Amino acid sequence: MLYAKRIPVFILLLFVFANNVFAQHKPVTYYISPSGNDKHNGLSPLQSWKSISKLNTHSFQPGDKILLQAGKIFNGSVKLDSAHNGLTGKPVTIGSYGNGKAIIYSGSRTGIYGYNCSNIRIINLTVRGNGPDSNQVAGIHFYTDRKDKYCSGIEINNCEASGYNQQGIFFSAAEDEKVTGYDHVRIVYCKAYNNGEAGISSYAGQTLFHHKNFYIGYCKAYQNKGILSKTNNHSGNGIVMGQVENLIIEHCEAYENGENNRCTGGGPVGIWVWLCKNAVIQYCESHHNHAGLTKDGGGFDIDGGAVDCIIQYNYSHDNEGAGYLLAEYGAGLPFSNNCIRFNISRDDGRKNSYGAISIWGVDTNNKVRNSFVHNNTIYVSGNTAIEGTPCAVRLMGPNFQNVLVAHNIFTSDAGAALINSTDEPDTGAIRFADNNFYSYNKIWEIHWGRFEPSSINAWFQLMSAGEKPIQVNPGFTGPGRSITIGDTRKLRSVLAGYKLKPGSPLLRILEFKRELPIKYPATDFFGHPLSSKTRAFAGIAIQ
Repeated sequence: MLYAKRIPVFILLLFVFANNVFAQHKPVTYYISPSGNDKHNGLSPLQSWKSISKLNTHSFQPGDKILLQAGKIFNGSVKLDSAHNGLTGKPVTIGSYGNGKAIIYSGSRTGIYGYNCSNIRIINLTVRGNGPDSNQVAGIHFYTDRKDKYCSGIEINNCEASGYNQQGIFFSAAEDEKVTGYDHVRIVYCKAYNNGEAGISSYAGQTLFHHKNFYIGYCKAYQNKGILSKTNNHSGNGIVMGQVENLIIEHCEAYENGENNRCTGGGPVGIWVWLCKNAVIQYCESHHNHAGLTKDGGGFDIDGGAVDCIIQYNYSHDNEGAGYLLAEYGAGLPFSNNCIRFNISRDDGRKNSYGAISIWGVDTNNKVRNSFVHNNTIYVSGNTAIEGTPCAVRLMGPNFQNVLVAHNIFTSDAGAALINSTDEPDTGAIRFADNNFYSYNKIWEIHWGRFEPSSINAWFQLMSAGEKPIQVNPGFTGPGRSITIGDTRKLRSVLAGYKLKPGSPLLRILEFKRELPIKYPATDFFGHPLSSKTRAFAGIAIQ
């Protein structure tokens, strides 16, 4: 017979007492204003506290709100810990009252720092540092080193973070395999700009997916230029998330990041994930991002150690690096089963001869494995190049395994290449199937290691056992020039010019003779439903 371990009566009574206290606590709203006084009770605007220092000395209960007067500047740094925790459905809220946002000017310090916190809501606030060259920390930073359970229930809503050397908004955990991380985090309607390291980011070491269940939506990360003095690693990213299992990034915009990156071994990207599992990036726009020097500066990226991640329904344009990148640098976890599908790229690869689609594995032990690039629409032009020759597809090295590139439209113009491969990878390692290749200037330029094919047919014979490639003008309804949309809810309507005309030759000649191991999402790029009876090509439903 098993006997339960007996719990001392005084501990049971303590639990009952604590639960009763929380259950009976009536949430309180506290006010802070520059015209207030820290000797006041803080319970009304007329009896407001004056300073952040007073906030930091008070212990709050679940459901309490701390509101700073909108439009006013408060000097200092908000500090939270487990003594400020809320409960599920009853978070401790820090925000603004009145019209607009209160400004927390933290100078060289972190604007809001949370340590081992749960159920905290930060809303309608601006945090501002004294500039990425002077400040050395992050703007809003939640950190945990707990090993017993996840910190959970953090929401950052309608906030701005700028002027920090590190990240504007940052979630991190101690580099210890026993540390849990953060769970159920929401970052929505936020702006992170003029920071050094990144706009929005997460980190937790490089061996496990410590964090889980993050949602980032309707955010903008821009003009995070990088750190001029940092040369050992990249800086200047827009949104970069690491060590998260179950992540959604959607309806976000990243632009003009990375200009001051001074690392030659790697560069920044507008929106990307690394060492993440089950991450989805969708309905986002990433544009005019910079490499800084010789690497990256792209729109979107699934990077080292990522598994089961998807980039879909996005618009990338005018980036110096790749529009969409699959890259394995040698992470501690294997890169596998990742997918780039149903996206549009326009005028990417403007510097360092990147491709709109670029794929790279660092060595034979760290390959891009079991991954798919399908149903994307690509347009590249030499007219927009800053340096080098842009291309539709760039293969960097031979380190691939079971990679399929299928059902894409690749178009080039004004001296841009269709394909540029530094090596001649094994045709069994990366396969091209049923893609349409078209050059508007009638130059089907392909570079394949030492083999310079005389035509796309010669290259296709090498790659696809004699099958003929598709080479027709796709017949778009009218994509026009590269444009910036800004409001990502309008992606589908503004980009309607990338639909195929009813008389498009592609619609007449598409006969897929073989089943390809491609898993379709529920809709095409423009929201039309896909089913077993509805195929797709270049992200567009075809009956």
